[in-house]
Amino acid sequence: MFKKLCIVSLLMVSQWVFAETGQPPSPDQVAAGKALYGRYCLACHGENGVGEPPIPSTIRAPGYLTAMPLNEASHAWHHSDEQLVETILQGLERTQRMPAWKGVITTDQAAQLVTYLKSFWSPRIVACQGPKHMSCM
Repeated sequence: MFKKLCIVSLLMVSQWVFAETGQPPSPDQVAAGKALYGRYCLACHGENGVGEPPIPSTIRAPGYLTAMPLNEASHAWHHSDEQLVETILQGLERTQRMPAWKGVITTDQAAQLVTYLKSFWSPRIVACQGPKHMSCM
């Protein structure tokens, strides 16, 4: 009985955790996210989330990281919406180039940015987003 209860609980929790994954973005949320992207992200991550071209290590400053693509060309879609929102709000410790936007934008605005990023992805990638990416491909 306990084993069945654990399995049912796990299934219910996993449905809740991954509820947003696999859903196409809402047009209203995409529009709101696009405006935020233009203001906060476009300068580094580029039009349509293409990121910056890599800089050869022979001429790159030590510790310098280029802005990664946010479209399908890189691994942003390997992360859940929650992880992407957290990265936007907390920034990345390994580089000052990805600042923490907490206090500048709200959690809801960070979620709108993620929705806009997901508009760069094909339906197949959206369906495989997050932890499912390893078993989905």
